[in-house]
Amino acid sequence: MSNQFKQRYGDWALITGGTSGIGAEIASQLAGEGMNIVLVARNEQDLIAQTERLQRLYKVKTQYISADLATQQGMEKVTQVNQDIALLVHAAGVEVSGAFEKTPLEKEMQLVQLNVTSTLYLSHFFAQQMVARKRGGILLVSSLVSHMVSPYFANYAGSKSYVLNLGAALYGELKPKGVDVSVLSPGLTNTAMAAGADVDWSKLPMAQKEPAAVAELALSGLGKRFLTIPGLRNKIMSWMMNLTPFGLQATIDQKMMVRAIPSNRL
Repeated sequence: MSNQFKQRYGDWALITGGTSGIGAEIASQLAGEGMNIVLVARNEQDLIAQTERLQRLYKVKTQYISADLATQQGMEKVTQVNQDIALLVHAAGVEVSGAFEKTPLEKEMQLVQLNVTSTLYLSHFFAQQMVARKRGGILLVSSLVSHMVSPYFANYAGSKSYVLNLGAALYGELKPKGVDVSVLSPGLTNTAMAAGADVDWSKLPMAQKEPAAVAELALSGLGKRFLTIPGLRNKIMSWMMNLTPFGLQATIDQKMMVRAIPSNRL
């Protein structure tokens, strides 16, 4: 146990979306570094199981907050945490795919509330505390699709582009004030969200990563770089998209995605 994050930032990390996928792996790795953990998710039974697991394996203190971050009440509940949060990891998010006009507007609005509004709300709240202490860390989870035009993932990709750009700007703003900010842009990852997306990922030129490896890369970048893109293929794809006009991207990606999404959702 190196305790590097505890020494650099402080005792407590708060992880949203911390009961599954990348968020759960980040929580485990931070607990392995000796940090105490506050987990935030909706399902209380999952929260209890995960906090007990972290206590048992790593002998750290844990707390949990059962909250729906797609609601104002849920966001406010998180800000009432009774610990000084040294490191915020905002991994909670939701994905919506398919034809834009066929998706219920309510579903798209909930996505914006969780992926965008809660990112702004929690980053702003905890950044104030961290700047006052002159130390802290914020890790925001974006997505590889934030680096490209993504037909049939239009709102999701737009929301993750917001996360990417917010994080990049905060990296520049907060670093001189002692607060590290980093953004993780994972590609396809073996998570419940990816499995439940009703997309045939095998039809796309994407290599699937395991959450533990993605989490390790994300934490290794905190304090060293503003952006982490796991995997060489994903890095190359991001670089190529940056050189490709938006209109051409849209045409290419549309043709790829129609092979992967069921026809009744197009």
